[in-house]
Amino acid sequence: MGSESEAKGVASNLDDAIEKNYKAALISSRLDKQHIRFNAKNGTLILSGSVQNANERQQAQKLAAAIPNVQQVVNQVEVQR
Repeated sequence: MGSESEAKGVASNLDDAIEKNYKAALISSRLDKQHIRFNAKNGTLILSGSVQNANERQQAQKLAAAIPNVQQVVNQVEVQR
């Protein structure tokens, strides 16, 4: 039982690291001014919110896929019209 909770702790720490790294990537690419929300769960990074154009949406997904330990990206970001 102890190793199961330890594994959950490691997964939680990885998810926290994914979120911090993605936030830093958004800032460095100047996408932090857009309305992108994100949440990491078990190595899956879920993106939501909105951006100005399709290029920014694609860039947000590329950044997410490049983050260490991200196994899957779910891009639910919408392009504002």
